[in-house]
Amino acid sequence: MNHIFVTGANRGIGLEIVRQLGERPKTTVYAACRRPDSAAELQAVASRAHGTVHVIPLEVTDPAQIAAAKDHVRSHTNALDVLINNAAIDPDDDAQRFGRIDPDVMLHTLHINTVAPLLIAQAFVDLLEASSLGRIVNISSQMGSIAQRDYGGSYAYCASKAALNMSTRGLAADLGRQGIVCVAIDPGWVKTDMGGRSAPLEREESARGLLRVIEHLTRTDNGAYKRWNGHDLPW
Repeated sequence: MNHIFVTGANRGIGLEIVRQLGERPKTTVYAACRRPDSAAELQAVASRAHGTVHVIPLEVTDPAQIAAAKDHVRSHTNALDVLINNAAIDPDDDAQRFGRIDPDVMLHTLHINTVAPLLIAQAFVDLLEASSLGRIVNISSQMGSIAQRDYGGSYAYCASKAALNMSTRGLAADLGRQGIVCVAIDPGWVKTDMGGRSAPLEREESARGLLRVIEHLTRTDNGAYKRWNGHDLPW
């Protein structure tokens, strides 16, 4: 697992994943975010890395920027081992509450959380095929579990993550024959800007668990929906 591409790398879980991967001397991380020039923490992580961290611009809803990011990776390697689709949004609760649902918020959330990961996977698939370890990791959420949906609200976020899970199953069917393992993983409820201060899980522990799960994936895990600690989640 020497070449890894991570979206949403400027904060939260994405930033911590990059930091932990950057501690590995023989690892090259392609850390993508919308505005690299203002991503001070990410730039600092890149400057201190024992491995190599390339900070690259990526607006995940822009096909031209997806293509440019892919070209950047290709200029450094012919094979990508892991694609981690981490970039996501969780809109303000008011816009997701029944009775006040904003259709533009719903569509924007689905574009970023569901459609973008699929388009990024589509763009990078040839680089993943060239690796003996090709893996697509879609960072999902327990809130994408239909079986566990016994609460209201959060319509945009929950629907987008459930749809991401469905896309993951489709990718697993389409790409499994080529040796690419595709999984959806819940990072847990983490103390980040999105998760809030009351979340029980530190981002260091979540990222460490996620990387452990990713490193131990096998072809039998293709199409799985897992927690950050390796346990399976109900769809």
